[in-house]
Amino acid sequence: MDKNRLYMLLGDLGILVVAILWGTTNVIIRDALDGISPLWFCGLRFSVAWVTVMIFFGRKAFKLPRKTQIRSTFIGMVFICAYLTGAVGLLYTTAGNQSFIISMSVVLVPISVWIISKKFPGWHVTAAVIMCTVGMAGLMLEGGLTVNLGDLLSFAACVFVTIYILLVQKYVQGTDPYALACWLSFGGMLLALAVAAIFEPFPQSIPLKAWLAIAHTATMGFALTLVIQTVAQKYTNATHVAILLSTSGVFGSVAGVIFIGEPMTMRIFIASALILAGVITVEAVPALIKRHGNVRTKGEQLT
Repeated sequence: MDKNRLYMLLGDLGILVVAILWGTTNVIIRDALDGISPLWFCGLRFSVAWVTVMIFFGRKAFKLPRKTQIRSTFIGMVFICAYLTGAVGLLYTTAGNQSFIISMSVVLVPISVWIISKKFPGWHVTAAVIMCTVGMAGLMLEGGLTVNLGDLLSFAACVFVTIYILLVQKYVQGTDPYALACWLSFGGMLLALAVAAIFEPFPQSIPLKAWLAIAHTATMGFALTLVIQTVAQKYTNATHVAILLSTSGVFGSVAGVIFIGEPMTMRIFIASALILAGVITVEAVPALIKRHGNVRTKGEQLT
């Protein structure tokens, strides 16, 4: 096997591991919320996450310019809004539903760029939006066309993830990802602790299950996935990354059904499949067009 091809396969495998960890993290959080309130869960989780990344990458964090440190802290606060709304949403919806709804950020990003730049992103994006919209409606609308509060909060989390991606692209793209993670988690920790202190009393007792979930989601679900994704992206391309990460919804749904007995009705299955198809369409079609164009160009050069 070609050496570059082998490295790409290893990179893809690393991204797939990240998708599995992301998908199953929602299941762990959903199960842990029986023993701790969602806001304090986020506050404690990001406190542990900040300490973890600072232990390994703290020296790099302070090498960033002060302006970048402040911007990254603010962007981290935006990012934690996704976690806060998502954690509260898990009280009212399933981990599988939330994983699929949040994965729609891959579609919302090009739509947002279209609105801002006034540049049409292509018919494949339009098709993806239609599939994701129908799929999301299938997940969110229940009997009597009522909307589940948890799914609505999950969609709010998706919007915050989209805003976060756009802010990173505009203000801190190209920044050392390890140093960036320190300030993102710092901003997230500050906001999460502040919101928890304002709206919820500190839990008098936290069960072992909740502490284990906090430790796992802070280290494995945040710090470790950051390192794996950063290293893996050196050996694969952005399209592979986006498509593979979109499968986190599949892993979250399957894990929810297996480990905590979440329902998997035909309606949920079809709706989830539509969202996944839309996410893959928005990433795969441009890659196929580019690949076809490269092959055609090479063929013309040979003739």
